[in-house]
Amino acid sequence: MLDTLFDKIYVVWGRDPARKKYIQEHFKKCNIENYKFIRSITPDNLFITRNSKLENRFKWLWDKEAVRTDHMRYTSNSPHPISLAEICCSYGHLKAYKTAVDDNVKTFLVIEDDAIMDLELCLNALDWKEYIPKDWDIIHFHSWRLFTGNRETHLVKKRKQVNDYFYTGYVEHGGTVCYSLKINIAKQLLARYYPITISSDGMTASLSWTLFARKFYNAYVLNPFLCINTLFDSQIDNEKQISEEFITRNQRYSRDGYNPELF
Repeated sequence: MLDTLFDKIYVVWGRDPARKKYIQEHFKKCNIENYKFIRSITPDNLFITRNSKLENRFKWLWDKEAVRTDHMRYTSNSPHPISLAEICCSYGHLKAYKTAVDDNVKTFLVIEDDAIMDLELCLNALDWKEYIPKDWDIIHFHSWRLFTGNRETHLVKKRKQVNDYFYTGYVEHGGTVCYSLKINIAKQLLARYYPITISSDGMTASLSWTLFARKFYNAYVLNPFLCINTLFDSQIDNEKQISEEFITRNQRYSRDGYNPELF
């Protein structure tokens, strides 16, 4: 039933066969058929080795300033420098937006290849369909920031309940495992963030992270979350540093004294 709410579902797939098999079987249980895989890239795809040196294969994929290891060095909790794995994740999401434009859809859902969906919410989507706010631009169906958790509780309190299922979004930078967009918003994100300057959840959070954004964009969060967790270990968390020129997200967290395990 879920795939009847949107024109298309796009699965951002990091090329791991096990993840593809998992999501196919999971979607079958959820009665989801109207979906398309978006083949993303991994850090291994970004470079070639020539004369014992790494050379960039995608010269214009990201903004060099965004990955500089000394960029915003003294700013606590800065999203910069972004890691190579984050660049690859952002690429997959931007590719989904471009595919949606090419497919001429009006609304679509983006989901990552290891998402665990709430089976009951999927099969009974018509029960909450009518609660979807008519003016939505983005709907977050998952977040690392739980409604009843310990992470960023001051931001959780800023979400305002709209009806039995939906809250307004407020600085929704907590992951991009599952969310929906309208095509005009996807076009704006494509124009704004390519070449890549920020992680995928930074892109979607830009619709709710300032008073100005919240005035002109309508972000909502489903409660309970449609996506309740992820199955596989995060490829971003498991990223290994390949050069001093680039740092990983875990290294950035360590720099800022940030604990990603706090829920």
